[in-house]
Amino acid sequence: MGYEAELDAAIRAATAGMEAMSAERGDLREAGGTETKTNVNDMVTVADQASQDAILDVLKSAFPEDSVVGEEGTGEHYSGHGREWVVDPIDGTANFAVGFPYYCVSIALVVDGLVRVGVVASPPRALDRLWYGVRDEGAFVHHGVDRVAGADDLDGTPLAVSDRGELSGAVVFGRLSERDADVRAIDEITVREILDRDGQFRRPGSAAINLAQVAAGHADGYLILSIQEWDVAAGILLIEEAGGAVRRRPSRIEDGSIEIVASNGPIQADLEAIAANAIERTKK
Repeated sequence: MGYEAELDAAIRAATAGMEAMSAERGDLREAGGTETKTNVNDMVTVADQASQDAILDVLKSAFPEDSVVGEEGTGEHYSGHGREWVVDPIDGTANFAVGFPYYCVSIALVVDGLVRVGVVASPPRALDRLWYGVRDEGAFVHHGVDRVAGADDLDGTPLAVSDRGELSGAVVFGRLSERDADVRAIDEITVREILDRDGQFRRPGSAAINLAQVAAGHADGYLILSIQEWDVAAGILLIEEAGGAVRRRPSRIEDGSIEIVASNGPIQADLEAIAANAIERTKK
């Protein structure tokens, strides 16, 4: 298998990140050290930075020449060239801050714009699962993350997307922005159309886990018109390696972000049509 050392480093880094965040408990929305970015619902806690620091220590020790791009800032920016680790130290910070158990660490190795390794790890206090994959080697889920110290400890079950053939009855993850009213108005268009076509909409608040759930066949699709690389890089690999479809392109509604339409495959065209319709309606 290629990228064995990189997968091991990603697993060790994810474990370090989960351990670093575990010291913080209780309601962190008003805790000392918690700061806001764009608004009160866009927060960063001391645990976010502690997790990222722990992750960077592992990755930089293992691969000192590689770039590391993290949500909380590393001084490096995603370029799509060379070897770049793309890190979200806590994907689902708002959930983590109140103890809602749907959050994770997300780590991906991107080589010249193509994701080669992806790890999504949700701590024991959350979902207690670790999803992982290597390009052309499949994607897997391991249960019981407290017993994992590195890649040798994994005994994952292969992931496979669902075989749902139509949007009606399909479970689709998306967003209703809590941070920006203009973005929320566009999100509402996509949500309404999913529901009008008898799809089921979900918004639990962690993009990386949402994508992992699609890869595992627990949901059928994911649609978001503006998001950051660190939220989705690992999950994109999981879906592709599990047999699904992903369309990634620059966002048409927000500069500096990307648009992701991902699915089990059979409902991909429907989701892409919904995305296109939402964009067209924003122009009117």
